[in-house]
Amino acid sequence: MDLVRLTKRNKDGAFGTQKNRQRGLTAMASELKDIGFVLKSAKSLKPKHVDALVSHWRDKGLSNATIRNRMSWLRWWATKVDKLPVLHKSNGAYELLEEKQSNASKASALTAGQLEKLTDRHVKAAVLLQAAFGLRREEAMKFMPSEAIKSDCIKLKGSWTKGGRPRTIPITSYHQRTILGAVQQIAGLSSLIPEGRTYAQHLRLYERQTQKAGIYRPHSLRHQYAQMRYEKLTGMNCPVNGGPSRMMMEDAQYELDRQARARIANELGHSRIEICDLYLGCLLNERAAA
Repeated sequence: MDLVRLTKRNKDGAFGTQKNRQRGLTAMASELKDIGFVLKSAKSLKPKHVDALVSHWRDKGLSNATIRNRMSWLRWWATKVDKLPVLHKSNGAYELLEEKQSNASKASALTAGQLEKLTDRHVKAAVLLQAAFGLRREEAMKFMPSEAIKSDCIKLKGSWTKGGRPRTIPITSYHQRTILGAVQQIAGLSSLIPEGRTYAQHLRLYERQTQKAGIYRPHSLRHQYAQMRYEKLTGMNCPVNGGPSRMMMEDAQYELDRQARARIANELGHSRIEICDLYLGCLLNERAAA
């Protein structure tokens, strides 16, 4: 309500702009609450809240362009409450600059050196889960092995996932089973948020640990998972890794591509197949439909 009052007192821009800004800002307040931050007033905005929102939007698979648009609302908010210094002056600090190449890979794999620097075992287990199954950060932290691990898959409860949508992800490798075994030992009958620690408290530790380990964009682990799954399902590299364009594909390969993208979108928790373009790259030079 504080944000609503703020937007009503400051009628910058056209009517449509004002309404969009009001809806966007109130949605941000709800998102902050969902990820463990309850602000007492609009003036309570801090750098950690901005960082948490950017990470949350990345976890949702939003494009840089969409996040940049939301950052403009955040800057408006910060300006009106005299807290502009809580945001970096440039979007580049949040890795949100205009992409020079839209079909470039954003994937990264974990290194042994990075894992060694993750000294909290619950954080390390969550990061390993993210890499092995393409989980979002919150999903990995709320993961309860006693409820999730099945014989040939893991089942995520709606209370752990974005939008409350439960989903199933297949177990396809010995490496995944090894990770699940380690997670089970650490979490026991609980989740990967240790007893005596709230989600918000553990999130702050997670962020400190991953930054210190040089894992600046944990969401890139989801990109890596998606690209590995695509190669396994189709036998081809995806477009961002030099795979064939639509013009170079035979019809059978194109059908494999469609099926793989639909399956990967489902495993990542997205309702639209088009979101896979962010992870795999789009098929350039599409043939005209017959």
